Amino acid sequence: MDGSEVVRFRRQQALREQAAFLGLYGPAAVARHESIIARMDRGAERLLQLLQEGKHEEVAILMETTSWALEEINEACHTTTSS
Repeated sequence: MDGSEVVRFRRQQALREQAAFLGLYGPAAVARHESIIARMDRGAERLLQLLQEGKHEEVAILMETTSWALEEINEACHTTTSS
């Protein structure tokens, strides 16, 4: 191993150590349990409302999505509260 390979190896090793450290102790995207439950409740309320309106096909489609179209519900909540 010549000098440049040693330098490259040490640089790679330092980057791996930094990545491991950040993975364990770095900032993470987290949410409080209460906000997660509130978001789930809003989604469930929306689905129940659609069921009561007889929109079973739309509910089935939303249930197949990962977010139950909660982004749309959140946007509607933010526009009503900020107005």
